[in-house]
Amino acid sequence: MRNAPSARHGEAFLPNLSRIAGRLALAALILILCAIAVFPFYWMFVTSIRPSGQLFAYPPEMLPSANSVFSTYVTIFQDTALGTWLWNSIRVALGTAILASFIGAMMAYSLSRFRFQGRGFTEYLLLATQMFPGILLAMPMYVLFSKIGLLNSLPGLTVAYLALLVPVATSLLKTFFDGIPVALEEASLIDGASRIGTFFRITLPLSLPGLASTFLFCFIIAWDEYLFAQMFVRQPGNWTVSVGLASFSGEYVTPWDQVMTAATIVTLPAAIVFLFLQRYLVHGLTAGGVKG
Repeated sequence: MRNAPSARHGEAFLPNLSRIAGRLALAALILILCAIAVFPFYWMFVTSIRPSGQLFAYPPEMLPSANSVFSTYVTIFQDTALGTWLWNSIRVALGTAILASFIGAMMAYSLSRFRFQGRGFTEYLLLATQMFPGILLAMPMYVLFSKIGLLNSLPGLTVAYLALLVPVATSLLKTFFDGIPVALEEASLIDGASRIGTFFRITLPLSLPGLASTFLFCFIIAWDEYLFAQMFVRQPGNWTVSVGLASFSGEYVTPWDQVMTAATIVTLPAAIVFLFLQRYLVHGLTAGGVKG
């Protein structure tokens, strides 16, 4: 009988031990997955500062060597037009993200708050536009842009991206507006505010997480897009970073140290924007799925 408390204590200790082991295993799994996700960026940076003679050394060195070369981050701007390509991409990506978020917000608010004939068809039409592959839209847009003088211009590229991203932005923001209580807007209207004033003073501030996540999504898509940038812009002075990076690939030789240096620099703007808006991303993309 004296051993009964000890037995019960041992039985209680085993579940605690298994719970701790489970948490440790989960933490180890998360660390492994994070390492797998981060390793390509780490290897890209290490390759960018490695001397050219060591790029294809075997076995590869996992850590930066003592003779790492950081001067490539200066010479890349001197030897190429990377600075111009970055500026072009920033202009196009920012313009696209701002306009797509604003236009999408106006359209999404109309679909969420107003009841009109053809509203359901409009929603299905917006959904259908997202199913077309980009290459299917590229040729008609190329013919149209050539006739109205939008080829080889950054505004024309921005218009092409808006045609792709405005339906996506509208769909994202509509689900978010559906989750904002209508009573808040009705109270503002009763107090004498106009519909436009209510939209800008009440609805938009409440939808800031959705706007931020939509802005981030549109910015990254416009920053990384290659097909339209390659087809619609032929002048090197108007290239974006995606087309500029592709130009490093030569017929016989590809300077991988310059490619990795440029890729590391190109990754930074999108990473910075993501760091500023990441707290809104998950909430903005999922809030529309919860009513009330």
